[in-house]
Amino acid sequence: MKKVTKEEDQHMENKNNTTKELSNSNITLINKVLPNGAVGYAVVCDFGTNVDCLKLSKSSFHIELMFEGTSCARTITKVYTNDTIAISDKVKIGRYVVIEMDSKDKNISTIGPSNIPSQIVKYDKKYYLTQKEDITTDDGTVYKASDNKLSPDKVVTPVVDDFKKLTYVTSSCTKLNYRFFEPKTESDKKYPLVLFLHGTGERGSDNETQLLCYEGALVWAKPEQQSKNPCYVIAPQAPMADKVTSFWTDEPVYNMVINLVKDAIDKYPIDTNRIYITGLSNGGTGTWYIAGTNTDLFAAAVPICGRSNRSFGNRTCLPEIGTVCLYVPADSEILSAVKDMPIWVFHAADDPICDVRNSRDAVETIKLLGGTSINYTEFNAGTVKPYGHAAWAPAYENNDMINWLFEQSK
Repeated sequence: MKKVTKEEDQHMENKNNTTKELSNSNITLINKVLPNGAVGYAVVCDFGTNVDCLKLSKSSFHIELMFEGTSCARTITKVYTNDTIAISDKVKIGRYVVIEMDSKDKNISTIGPSNIPSQIVKYDKKYYLTQKEDITTDDGTVYKASDNKLSPDKVVTPVVDDFKKLTYVTSSCTKLNYRFFEPKTESDKKYPLVLFLHGTGERGSDNETQLLCYEGALVWAKPEQQSKNPCYVIAPQAPMADKVTSFWTDEPVYNMVINLVKDAIDKYPIDTNRIYITGLSNGGTGTWYIAGTNTDLFAAAVPICGRSNRSFGNRTCLPEIGTVCLYVPADSEILSAVKDMPIWVFHAADDPICDVRNSRDAVETIKLLGGTSINYTEFNAGTVKPYGHAAWAPAYENNDMINWLFEQSK
């Protein structure tokens, strides 16, 4: 009997190859929340069987973004295989082909301003993938190149998807939406809790925007952080109102937030000596006020670009910045209450929304009151992008602050 060579065997196998085409059900869009908001970050194709990553290239695919009747090509930066639908730093043998896109492409944010002043909304942006080259899987199936524009059938957002979507309801049927993250727990152990308060633009009823606009709630729940500091995270979403106020300090929202934390303490193994509060912009103001009126509840606070005074005061022009900023005198009563609480304040010198003097005055007042547990980081003008108010971006990327927070205990 004639011996079949490896080349002949491969030739016969190829002759019997099955041909297929990708469909929408094979495609998943991965959104990723970056320091200044969620973007379309990668598209994943499921080929059913392992794919040789060495035979893939950026030219194998084309990805197009469509929004409000305008289309633009996304820049593909990496193409690799994985054994699950996820972004990875390492190539893994698998059936999934991950196509990463440049996060610096224009107009790729999934959230942004609406036609309502000071309000952020989620955009309905459509992605379309075209397979430009044939791709053969390990079992010999050939997925043929096609001009078909495939729309992802599924959308995932890492970390965000790990938060439960819940609603707190009072006895009078008043509601407060919130997202809740649970760590992996061990019996007989208790864990810290982080309460995150969003800014004005994230108010609403979708119970999602407060997680998509920045990493304020997510940074604590990331896998790499949970491996070091497992903790619970609560991220409420304040409802919309006709008038913008310091809503975290107003009823009924204020009382519901406090009761939300207390309910979590009753239901979960939470270390009551390690409950922390942080927030940005109007949430920074809420952080100052809620910490100051509940010093027995919180072990530490991280207010970012907020005000110690819940009043909106007057808008004044700062000649050195050349814009209009909100400035109010420091609230000595609140600051006196928190003078011994560990606090780390963040603000940018060129904040065009909330005057940096709000944080400078608060820090100075606490020091004058004898407080010794206050930290302050002020970012130089021009260093915070896309504009000075976004001090939360570098603040929540500050690992020193994160490690410091988890070291605090009552």
